[in-house]
Amino acid sequence: MITETKLDHYIKNNLFLFLSILVISSISIRLFFLPFETPFKTDAIDYLIFALETSKTTQFPIGILKTSDGWPLLLSPLFSILETSDIMTFVNAQRITSILISSLTIIPIYFLCKKFVSSKYAIIGAGLFGFNHRLMENSILGLTESLFLFFITLVLFFSLSKNTKFYLIAFIFLGLASITRYEALLFLIPLSVIFFIKFHKEKNYYLKFSLFIFIFILILLPIASLRLDSNDMDGFTSHLVIFSMPERYPSIVETEANGSFQTERSFIFISLINTLKFLGLVSIPIFIFFIPTGIFNLIKSRNPNLFYLLFFGIFFILPAIYAYGRDFQETRYLYILFPIFCVISVYGLNLIKTSNKNGFFILILSILLLSSIVLLNFEQSDHQYNSEIYQITKNIVKNANGVNSYSGSSYLKLATLEIFWPNSIPLDERGKASSNVKTIPSEKYNSIEDYISNSKEFNLTHIVLTENNRSLMLDRLMLNYDKYEYLEKVFDSEKNNFKNKIIILKINYEKFYNQLN
Repeated sequence: MITETKLDHYIKNNLFLFLSILVISSISIRLFFLPFETPFKTDAIDYLIFALETSKTTQFPIGILKTSDGWPLLLSPLFSILETSDIMTFVNAQRITSILISSLTIIPIYFLCKKFVSSKYAIIGAGLFGFNHRLMENSILGLTESLFLFFITLVLFFSLSKNTKFYLIAFIFLGLASITRYEALLFLIPLSVIFFIKFHKEKNYYLKFSLFIFIFILILLPIASLRLDSNDMDGFTSHLVIFSMPERYPSIVETEANGSFQTERSFIFISLINTLKFLGLVSIPIFIFFIPTGIFNLIKSRNPNLFYLLFFGIFFILPAIYAYGRDFQETRYLYILFPIFCVISVYGLNLIKTSNKNGFFILILSILLLSSIVLLNFEQSDHQYNSEIYQITKNIVKNANGVNSYSGSSYLKLATLEIFWPNSIPLDERGKASSNVKTIPSEKYNSIEDYISNSKEFNLTHIVLTENNRSLMLDRLMLNYDKYEYLEKVFDSEKNNFKNKIIILKINYEKFYNQLN
């Protein structure tokens, strides 16, 4: 039973004010740390290109994405009204949209928590989400998680309803979540099971369920049809079939140097080990204190809604287990658990006895706010370096055919887009945005001669040297590159007033082979 205090009544009467403060504060902190001059890397570029192509042609792009296109489809109307040729304007529009959606998720998080705790604790739960530094950092990246979490939180909220009409809304939002990230199809299982548990005694419940499934499918059909026309796969069942193949579950084989002993670690073992590791990591620093007491209180209460959330949580973690089994080393696969973490955490706060409840409320929110600022400031990257290395990368795209792997290699796709825009940029065999410049790794080479000799067939034309090279061979080259006649320095950051030392060398193959001979 939820007990309320004067503070709870005050929050209820001024709920709009409290939620507005949380949302505005969350947006403000994120915008403060947003690197407007620095491009993003990762999959965000593919979403950007998809949205740009859609806004430009008003048609579903061919071959760019085969799934997870709900996010760029949302962005495309925004991009269509931005009358600019500056790619960074679109980059920052994508980031800001992600920031706004992530911050607005505070509102459904509050109402989700309110089903379990009083208003003041629900506000704290909303703060746990809104001021989580990992979610803040992720929203700045312009990826799918912000929109996905928004939909999933609404699924959780409406799935706890005792009214079948509201439960229908959960199916609708699950459909939208599935368009955003196809693994949401898996969550149809717990949503359906919980429906039967809650409503099996109602008249014609099976007809209602059939209607809900029909509406769910109806939401998916248009996007599935567009995907089939453009990519020959629907992006839902096709991906589930692909990732269920046995060959997608590799084993890691370790063999001793003498060959006398061999062990095989299964996919499942690797998955579980990595999952436990990242679960611990994402729980630091806030959740790790609150979740244990929350689970303890959960066991005591036997609240059915909490068990429903935990049932969802089992299915939420399955895609992460699969990803970690494939050795993906990112915490973001577990962010889907954060709405549940928020509920469990504030449920645990009920165990804490204090004489000054108002002071405790302010203290917790202050800790959340300050910790987010401190951690974001601590973890933020060198934006000036990223900006400078991006300028170098644009130079590389204009002049090189192939280059070594360097700290700015991940910017090659975006730099290619900026130079090609408004024309379409090249796509690789997977339909992902590509670059006209090949990246040739140098890590396995001990000498520059061997590297160049073996990389000519891959069109290696330039070498980029920075203060943090990816091989010892390049570190040594950084100290004495001027001794090699076949390496022509075509860019020196010191002559361009850069803060960071960056050198671009062009390979003269005629001189190189003359020297070898």
